[in-house]
Amino acid sequence: MKRALLVLLLLSGCATGGYGHLPAAEQDDVHRIEAYLNGVKGLKAAFLQHGPDAGESAGRFSYIPGHLRLDYVVPHPMELVAGDGHLVLDDRATGAVTHLSLRHNPLGLLLKYPIRFDGDVQVTDVRHGDGSLQISVAQADNPSQGLLTIQFSDVNGQLGLIGLQGVDARQHHFGVELSALQQGVVIAPSVFTPPAE
Repeated sequence: MKRALLVLLLLSGCATGGYGHLPAAEQDDVHRIEAYLNGVKGLKAAFLQHGPDAGESAGRFSYIPGHLRLDYVVPHPMELVAGDGHLVLDDRATGAVTHLSLRHNPLGLLLKYPIRFDGDVQVTDVRHGDGSLQISVAQADNPSQGLLTIQFSDVNGQLGLIGLQGVDARQHHFGVELSALQQGVVIAPSVFTPPAE
């Protein structure tokens, strides 16, 4: 019994999740980001996306804690809805509907609710810029599954989501830049219902 307890204590000491390894000021930043992402009532913006094939897409972005929607207008109409552990992409031009699990997708790190950057999530980096703040996160038990960097404006202590950068397990990079951000928008839950096949 004592040996089993010792092994458990040793294993818990080896856990890599969370942000306890960060300096106190950066831990405070992580708390601010968690509070912002969990507390935003609704967020809309225009987006420009850079994909792994160096192509660009654009459209409208909608977010509530735990759910995300992208309505593409460029290069052609598409609808992406993500939440509840799944991502569904409806390509209106081809009629194809693609289903993906968020379990091993870096975007899934943003779409847990409530968001907590500890336990099974590892904070790998916190950086400040001129009026900006960003956090990089990965799965603690398998960081090779991907990395997500969430970018914010940070003006007078007020955060605003301005972008996402990620790399998946196959080393495909993506980036989403947000503009014309509207925060506190009421968004009907039905907006985040995946498209029917």
